[in-house]
Amino acid sequence: MAGVLAPRWRERTLPQIVDDLARDKPNHAYGRWLVNHDSSSASVHTITYAQLCNLVNRLAWWLIEQLGSDREGEVLTYVGPNDVRFTALVLATIKTGFKLFLTSPRNSPVAHRKLFDTLKCQTLIAPDSSHQPALAILEAVQECRCLAIPGIYDLLQPPYRAYVMEKSLIESRLDTLFIIHTSGSTGIPKPLNWTQETAVRHIEASSRDPPGGLASIDALFHGKRVLSTLPPFHHLLYAIPFGNITVIPSATGAIVTAHGVVDALKKAPAHVAVMVPSIVAELAQNLELLNYCAENLELILYIGGDLPQALGDIVASRIPLRCWWGASEVGMPQQLIVPELDPSGWHYIRFHPCAGATFDKVSGGLYELVISRNDAIIDTQTTFTIGSFGSLTEYRTRDLFEPHPKVPNAWRWRARADDIIVFLNGEKTNPVSMEQYIVATNSDVISGAIVIGAQRFQAALIIDPSTGDLTTVEQASLIERVWPSVNDANKKAPAHARVEKSLILVAPMPFIRAGKGTIQRAATVAQYTTEIDNLYASADITYSLPGEGDQQADVTDIDATAQLVRNAARTITGLSDLSHTDNFFDSGMDSLQALQLVRAMRNALSLPNLALSTVYRNPTPLQLAASVLSDETEGSDDQTLSEQLLSTYRGLIQQITRTTPPPRINSFSGEQGGPVDVLLTGSTGTLGTSILHALLGHPRVRHVFCLNRSADGGRATQRDRFAAAQLDTNMLDSRVTFLRVDLVDPKLGLDEETYRMLGARVGLLVHNAWPVNFNLPLLSFRPMLAGLVNLVRFAAAVSLPNFRVAFISSVSVVADMGPKAPAEAVPDERTSLGASLANGYACSKYLAEVLCDSAAKQLGLHVAILRIGQVAGSTARHGAIWNRAEWLPSLVISSARALNCLPKSLGPHFSEVDWVPSDLLGAIVRDITLANPTSTPQAGAEVFNVRNPRTTSWESLMPTIQEAVKTKISRTVQVVSSTEWITRLQESERGYHSETVDTSPQELAGNNPAVKLLNFYRHWLWPQEPENNTPQSPMVISRAVATSTTLRDMPSISPGWMEKWGSGIESVSQAGENEDRYLLNSNNKAYANSAIRFNHEPSPAPKLEDDPECDFWSGGHVIKVSDDDLTNFPRGPGFRHDAIR
Repeated sequence: MAGVLAPRWRERTLPQIVDDLARDKPNHAYGRWLVNHDSSSASVHTITYAQLCNLVNRLAWWLIEQLGSDREGEVLTYVGPNDVRFTALVLATIKTGFKLFLTSPRNSPVAHRKLFDTLKCQTLIAPDSSHQPALAILEAVQECRCLAIPGIYDLLQPPYRAYVMEKSLIESRLDTLFIIHTSGSTGIPKPLNWTQETAVRHIEASSRDPPGGLASIDALFHGKRVLSTLPPFHHLLYAIPFGNITVIPSATGAIVTAHGVVDALKKAPAHVAVMVPSIVAELAQNLELLNYCAENLELILYIGGDLPQALGDIVASRIPLRCWWGASEVGMPQQLIVPELDPSGWHYIRFHPCAGATFDKVSGGLYELVISRNDAIIDTQTTFTIGSFGSLTEYRTRDLFEPHPKVPNAWRWRARADDIIVFLNGEKTNPVSMEQYIVATNSDVISGAIVIGAQRFQAALIIDPSTGDLTTVEQASLIERVWPSVNDANKKAPAHARVEKSLILVAPMPFIRAGKGTIQRAATVAQYTTEIDNLYASADITYSLPGEGDQQADVTDIDATAQLVRNAARTITGLSDLSHTDNFFDSGMDSLQALQLVRAMRNALSLPNLALSTVYRNPTPLQLAASVLSDETEGSDDQTLSEQLLSTYRGLIQQITRTTPPPRINSFSGEQGGPVDVLLTGSTGTLGTSILHALLGHPRVRHVFCLNRSADGGRATQRDRFAAAQLDTNMLDSRVTFLRVDLVDPKLGLDEETYRMLGARVGLLVHNAWPVNFNLPLLSFRPMLAGLVNLVRFAAAVSLPNFRVAFISSVSVVADMGPKAPAEAVPDERTSLGASLANGYACSKYLAEVLCDSAAKQLGLHVAILRIGQVAGSTARHGAIWNRAEWLPSLVISSARALNCLPKSLGPHFSEVDWVPSDLLGAIVRDITLANPTSTPQAGAEVFNVRNPRTTSWESLMPTIQEAVKTKISRTVQVVSSTEWITRLQESERGYHSETVDTSPQELAGNNPAVKLLNFYRHWLWPQEPENNTPQSPMVISRAVATSTTLRDMPSISPGWMEKWGSGIESVSQAGENEDRYLLNSNNKAYANSAIRFNHEPSPAPKLEDDPECDFWSGGHVIKVSDDDLTNFPRGPGFRHDAIR
């Protein structure tokens, strides 16, 4: 394509190019528009470059007349028909200095409000205020005014005086071209500012010759008439700069269909059609329309989503079909035709080298497309001119591709990273293929399908009917109609991803879609929260096996019950030879089948509280029957399960072979040794950030590799954390590498080269990533235990002799916050399984300690276990405040704003204050992990208890807290007995749950957050009679004090620190209404202790995924998160986020 672009146009802006073309080629056609498109008398109107230039000039002067010439930089929004005014208005705003926001009319009211507020846009341009898309925006954004754009015929009147754009391209490279927004697939769409430089780089990329004599996608439509079903800004950067493409928008008003495309072709013939996948799918199902296109088009390009294989094959058999990939954040990077592929390879693309496209392996044969900054080709990389991406070294698209099995550098789009479902048991699935198959085989009755299941034990399916509201009978009929295709899809899906008929939901309202018709998954699922909860609950209640009927078993006879269990298990698994004593899981039962067995037993035995964990603890028909007869259905005793898991994961460690000789104790070079590279997991949480900063401040630490689950390895979040704490973000540029990992994967989700490189370089591994959730059962922590084993496997292959592993554990392993807590001091050594374990989290940390000890003894690894006690706020001036969602800040806020009193004591565990400030904790971890081991690996893992060596009392800090509170609320709070404080909190809880109280749950949660922690205060803080709690002895910390100078020199918690934290806590509690939000459940009640500070209010509350790297998991400190990050945070009743690790 070199030479297509006139050299004199390379230094011209788009409006100036139009002026030049109007002068040099006035009668050359820019585009052809259908007038009265929906009428039988529709005609075609050709717009020449002279007319386009006139339209631009008239609209430029119109803008000045309407808005004045002194409002440069103001954002305007346009919604209207897909006619030439769209293109002309973009160019007119560039000339006049306004910024044009091209929004999708399909956005929700919440999205409209958020986008307009973010852009400070107060002017909407539309055909008139009664135009339906305009009306929806005006209803959502009340303060917005509407300007009626002149009609096309008025604008095409005799030539208007020129509006000259004085700025040259050099002067305006950073000026706005137009503003679009992200798809909103993971939340509220976000605006993206495209600049003149974006256009320059796009034009340059499109002008580059393909390598090796290959052909480019762009070349297929140059010099051709192109029918486009996309909004006009898509072809702005193709038709105008090259001046030899005639665009034909397929419709000016209604949603585009295959019928509309054919109608447009009949009136305005074209060579190439650019379509969204839904139109291609429609062609595949209408032979008459497909035949017409095959006879009248040379090529179809589809863009904006994926196309089911079967439907694409039908179209490709009649007419050349190609995929064309693009994204709002990237543009349309130049792509090449893959000559090695036959027509059936229509979905594969190959990127031109000038795009800088690389692919990072994610898992399961999928790779994420990454645009990597490259100075050698930076003039063709549009990404780094868009939005806030200019400073990035790479842009991770979150688009997942699959390589061709035989042809190199040929890639097929498969899914968005956000599409991947992570079930509650840690299993994952990509639902896109199943969804496509179900829609393709039922396209006459449904328009969309979404598979869900995040934080559930199994998948469910939501289908969007093609027609409107359906009666209950019609919904049931639709499910029966769709079920055969679901059953077929199940056969191709992994066992854990299969959908039962009882878990199909007919959408009660239409799916939410982006401008190209693609489904906005997160927003769509969020609007069905209540229906989804009811669907899963109903499936639990109504599940029955074929032929089971309404018969109930006799649960007084163990043989009869065991026979019932065995028959049910046989039916579910197909294991016809399963005996009374065979282990379900050894015989082949998977997690989904276990859940089906539980449901069947709940129904057959009338035991609605039968827990899945009961089956795991009693994995034979006879054992499960005995458990039922003994009424052991609640999963209260985890010791047997702990022993089973411990046996499993110990066995995995025993299978690991040490590939290098075990280290010798005298080989350690100690503090005075050479440089060391560090591997740190979970770096983006509060503790992780503190550890990373401390490591980077040590002269021995040469480089840190941060392993996190997020798409960019945690880079963006880490930079935000450093910036918020006023830490030097430059430290992250040269000495830190962020890697996206999946610890459950045997190779940590890393490619072989990276895995080997780390094994050759790393001298210290600090494992900090672990979900802090006191309500999850032990089984939910199996992925974390598997991840620990995989890290041990990695450690066993490390080649450096001085290598050391450090595991961040928790005081909860040795300190049950209950009435049976031991009064004696906890030693700095390993404990036995008989230790009191409060919950699944504590038990998982205990098992991890045991596995670390086994790794040390069996593999000769030097392992340090750091048991972290209570973590407080930061001592730094601009450090993180103490998260108000934790137990002490909640106590202070409720005391000040709801109860008007403070408790006299904090119970046996916390009245003696031995807290560790969060910023100092990172330095303590650094001190311990970089120090010499004091024992050989054969002695097992070294244990370091970490708490403040200098204690003070809650009573001595009380006056400071009272004064800090008084400063904020202008009154003194009382000091009362713990009994009185608990009583007042219980009374306040009644108002919190009352149906008659007018105050919103959000406001109640903000004023009185302690009500959500009532059980913690009642059963853990004051486990006995509050005034009769005997203080517990603190942990023994002699080993940690001897090793860490930071800990050794740490002062006690001072009144000054307490004043800072108290003031910060109360300041946060009085923050603006749009900053602090609580997730709401289906009954509009705030989830217990689930505060996240949002930069917008999610409406409705989104479904959220567990992520061990977020502060919600690893430290509990409130952070700001973007809309796209919402899915990285946990959601659910009773979440505990206390910094007691």
